[in-house]
Amino acid sequence: MLASLIAGLATGETMAALRRTRSAAIAYLLAAVLLLLGGGFLLLAAFIYAARELGPIGAALWFGGGFVLLGVGVIVGHRIASATRRRVARRQRSRDFTKVAVAAGVALAPALLRSRAGIFALAAPAIAAVVYAIYRENSDGPDGPADDGQ
Repeated sequence: MLASLIAGLATGETMAALRRTRSAAIAYLLAAVLLLLGGGFLLLAAFIYAARELGPIGAALWFGGGFVLLGVGVIVGHRIASATRRRVARRQRSRDFTKVAVAAGVALAPALLRSRAGIFALAAPAIAAVVYAIYRENSDGPDGPADDGQ
């Protein structure tokens, strides 16, 4: 009885949330259409004003050049942001791999510490990780320090 009451409450909440989400999506879609129409008319008014001041060909050249510059700016901005995201993701993957390796080492440590060969098997990757970290810190590769001209 309690389970059916909780399920009904959850289902009712879910349906209400879906209705609110659908209503918000419709409102935002309508607002986006109206904003695009308003922006289009403002752009048209600006073009008409520029055409009166500069002539139709001059206005078309200025507007065309402006939109080309805006498009190039968007592409350049996207490439910069994309490179930053890739760099952050690469660092995060490295940190995640380190966490997994440490967790696996901690989980296997009791079994490996029971024998002399196990102690070496546990120490060798740790030494290799330290050596690799030192190498990466001093290398000029993509993960190494940036050359700031000093």
